[in-house]
Amino acid sequence: MRRLALFAVLLLPLLSQAAGQWSNQLRFCGRWDLRTAGRALTINSGSYVQARFSGATLAADFDVTLNQAPLPTLAWQVDAGEWQEAEVAPSVPLVTGLGKGTHTVMLMVRGIDEHQNRWTAPLVGSVTFTGFELAKGGKFAKPLRAWDKPALKMEFLGDSITEGVLVQAARPGKGTWPWFTDGRLNYAGRTAVALGAAWRQVGFGATGISHGGSGGAAGALTAFNFFHADCPRDAWQPDVVVINQGTNDGGMPSKDYQPLYIKYLGLIRVAYPKAKIVALRPFCGAQETAIKAAVEACHVAGDTAVYFIDTTGWYNGPIHPNVDGSAALSAKLVKALQDGVLGKK
Repeated sequence: MRRLALFAVLLLPLLSQAAGQWSNQLRFCGRWDLRTAGRALTINSGSYVQARFSGATLAADFDVTLNQAPLPTLAWQVDAGEWQEAEVAPSVPLVTGLGKGTHTVMLMVRGIDEHQNRWTAPLVGSVTFTGFELAKGGKFAKPLRAWDKPALKMEFLGDSITEGVLVQAARPGKGTWPWFTDGRLNYAGRTAVALGAAWRQVGFGATGISHGGSGGAAGALTAFNFFHADCPRDAWQPDVVVINQGTNDGGMPSKDYQPLYIKYLGLIRVAYPKAKIVALRPFCGAQETAIKAAVEACHVAGDTAVYFIDTTGWYNGPIHPNVDGSAALSAKLVKALQDGVLGKK
């Protein structure tokens, strides 16, 4: 089989440079650590890779030496076909029996056990992609122009709700935490797809701005500038950043939370000077007053590209929305972004 591996010659000192080299045949979206030859590692559900190829079959290879049960789950779509799912394995068959012509694949990290260590080495709760495999005679093509230069780039920053934890309930043969988590069908992934955006989805269970959480994940103020403890943030520049923080900080006095949220907005603005920054009222309403005041403080300071979206009445279910709840939230968020953010200069 012909294999598109991540060869050592592609190893460059900056993540953005390495990603640029790979974009000739692969497009990585999400927070992928691309610094090590032959591998692309992520600790975030919703991270994905796309390619265009010809040939009858396609498989994906992974290094699973860091993984422990329960294993992370994947989701993928070939052409416009149905989405498929499986656990990570050294080699995962994606499709067989394709006809002639050029095909597309989108391969996503669907879910990771949020309780497994994924911030400091060893990164048990991680996925390490090492390449695609094609049948003899198949080949990879350069990505479509729209893939290289998407019309809209988005980043979602939050906690387990943004991660997609508990979107799914237990199903036969799918009763482990990575199956409960679904980064594709949660509100963030759905919103990006509905808007035709390339996106990054960054959420860590139980974390807040004031504290870390599950799997050893750092709090938002520390985690923002790192993919994991040993990997600094790269040069990605989104057009829109959506923040869904506050749910896990609900017990902090508003007067103490507001300056932390202002500091968080400042970190994001320094990193993404041209982005529109959207601060959501958490779906449960936690820290609504402090978040709204922090946005107003940005306006007073001259940064009018920071927006507050009031989600009051959007959702009244459990803390973690399920598939249906996520779909409803996404529809409301898409409309709010279209009406109040995307059309603004």
